[in-house]
Amino acid sequence: MTDMLARYKAAEKLVPWNVKHAVLNGMPKVQPLDDAHFFYNLEQREGEEVFTVFRKVNTDDGTEEDLFDHAKLCAHLETEHLPFSKCSVKDGKVCFAYEEYDWEYDPETDELTKKQYHQEKDTVVSPDGTKEVFVRAYNLWLRDLETGKETQLSYDGEKDFAYGKCAEYSGYITDRVKGKPEVPGVLWAPDSRHFLTYKTDQRNVPELFIIQSYDEETRESIRPRLHTYKCSFPEDEDVPLAYYYTGDAETGSLTKVNMSPQPCGGGLFSEHYGAAKWLDDSSAVFTTHITRGNKTASFVIISAEGQAHTVLSETSDTAMNVRTHGNLDGFNDYCASNFLSDDRKTVVWQSERDDLAGLFRYDAETGKLLNKMTPDDCEVGELIYKDDEARKVWFYASNLSCTSDPYYQLVCSVNYDGSDFKILTPEDGMHRACVVNGMIADTWSRVDEPPVTVLRKTDGTFVRELVKADVSDLMTRGYVMPERFSVTGSDGVTKLYGILVRPADFDETKSYPFIDYIYGGMQCYNVPKAFAYNAAIEGREIMGGLEEFAQLGFAGIILDGLGTPGRGKKLHNISYENIHGCAGLKDHVYVLPQLKEKFPFLDLDRAGMWGNSGGGCATSRAMLEYPDVYKVGVSSAGNHDQRMYNNQWTETYYGLYNREIYLQGDNTALAKNLKGKLYIVHGAMDDNVAMSQSIRLIDALIKEDKDFDFLILPRTNHNVPANPYFIRRKLDYFVKHLLKEEVPDYRFELPEDVK
Repeated sequence: MTDMLARYKAAEKLVPWNVKHAVLNGMPKVQPLDDAHFFYNLEQREGEEVFTVFRKVNTDDGTEEDLFDHAKLCAHLETEHLPFSKCSVKDGKVCFAYEEYDWEYDPETDELTKKQYHQEKDTVVSPDGTKEVFVRAYNLWLRDLETGKETQLSYDGEKDFAYGKCAEYSGYITDRVKGKPEVPGVLWAPDSRHFLTYKTDQRNVPELFIIQSYDEETRESIRPRLHTYKCSFPEDEDVPLAYYYTGDAETGSLTKVNMSPQPCGGGLFSEHYGAAKWLDDSSAVFTTHITRGNKTASFVIISAEGQAHTVLSETSDTAMNVRTHGNLDGFNDYCASNFLSDDRKTVVWQSERDDLAGLFRYDAETGKLLNKMTPDDCEVGELIYKDDEARKVWFYASNLSCTSDPYYQLVCSVNYDGSDFKILTPEDGMHRACVVNGMIADTWSRVDEPPVTVLRKTDGTFVRELVKADVSDLMTRGYVMPERFSVTGSDGVTKLYGILVRPADFDETKSYPFIDYIYGGMQCYNVPKAFAYNAAIEGREIMGGLEEFAQLGFAGIILDGLGTPGRGKKLHNISYENIHGCAGLKDHVYVLPQLKEKFPFLDLDRAGMWGNSGGGCATSRAMLEYPDVYKVGVSSAGNHDQRMYNNQWTETYYGLYNREIYLQGDNTALAKNLKGKLYIVHGAMDDNVAMSQSIRLIDALIKEDKDFDFLILPRTNHNVPANPYFIRRKLDYFVKHLLKEEVPDYRFELPEDVK
């Protein structure tokens, strides 16, 4: 017991709230400053305190200096170090938030000005800051910020058919309960006159329900509250539809765009990101229109006056990976890897028509294909930068022969005509970069190689190392460096890639139980490729908690099976009409003998699995489909029956509703197979995967007279993995049932902002 207590204390050093600042400068944020400079945030440690300074870099030679006199500003604020970690620069003045107020500091005059109370707005302000658009009684209004004059822009808005209203999908109730204002879907043009918006029809979309059982601090009543939100299932005929409109702030007019409505889930665009992008001259905005089922995508140009022109359309027999909001495509503030050149002559379009995603150039007026731009043997991901004058585009590419892992993304460039393809960042790892004033600021790493940020010219010429991440605190806490491995998939041919984390006190003479941390969603890969020091979603554990499990005496693995993206359409198509395959769940079973050969210390008779959301579905599926393989599973927030999840995601991978196919994605039908210990966990406030999904699985297990464990987290939404109580109980469950040891009477020490 004493040994296990010590192990828990060691694990606590690696829980999310204790490693928040364990790595410094893992991904510096680079922001443009002027024609010859950018600036970035440099994290520093002094004793137990972590603070940020801001450094200005000359893009001609890479030299740097402080962005401003930090000591002078600290003197004004009466602090030892800067009390903020991010800022922006506008008209030479440093803008930041501190103590619930917005501030402005002028380094030239050394003047500090308190602006206004810092709060989220329910308006969208024009780029020049002179006007804003907001919603009142389902209609759009325009407010002049200098005079306060308000102008009504629309008059026919109504409940569930309102202007600027996002579709009420994932996170909608969470935001309302938190009091987060609903910002209208408005995308301003650079000229601060024109904008794009939409009117969303949800009138016939069915409702989902959440019962909020606990009392809020601001309410005296203890009566539970019923929350409703709109959500279409695949079997539903009606889905949210967004009708696009262009607006003119000068004339106070709205014009309905002559294009079919866009099926949508959530907001289509916001102030800084979305499914549309304006040209710099504000003459037009372009968008990628997707049909229901994700089999047809079109590139559409919309004039500022509201006239739409479809340049090209592409159709596939299976899902198209366009506008995925994942690691497949995107372009900074636009969520697809395509664009219209500023002269409106060229469209660059990403397509998987040749298996691996490539870039293709079209004539923007005629829609004629001019040429393929990228080589056949590389997979194009997100776009980074374009230069219309140089007729060149910069982007991430994977599946390159020069890397040790086909998922690694390097920065590449190519001319519009397909000539001069170059790999600009040769380091064998995962790269994340931005282009500023002719300079590439690139952060690269691997799971076994800490991050380094370097500067290169846009032709790839190395300039210097900007900053190397400080991982010393993380390593002091007992971090176990993951090991990369490759195995052969269940097709007997394809090489699969994963990582293994050894137990912290590893002894090669012993055997160890292991935990397979799975996701199972086929829109992304799960194995971390960059150095894993934080989670993609705030509050979650590094690598699903494998570092804590290592301290307790477990080995851990993460594997990407067949059916994950990033390696071409043929491999990804394995997941089409096969959501129940959980992006290669059978590969996790198939490769176990290979893993045993590579890592003889793995005890295949003590295999566990856990995951959240799609990983919750995959875990319950594994426990029911392979009951003799996986002995213990923790399934949180799982979408156990695909008929009951939102239509957008499900139809992408199952196709439009076909009862026979969709029934294959009902895990409850396998309830009779349960043999091991299954822990089902769900947040009562989950507005992504309704808790009824887990309730129905529980009902099926009860009917089959199966023993299982169940936990409801009353105040938690879909982000179950970030709940501290769940983190501890998850550890306890595997210690008790897989490690077969007694759980110590131990509680984590939680900081006030985590409780």
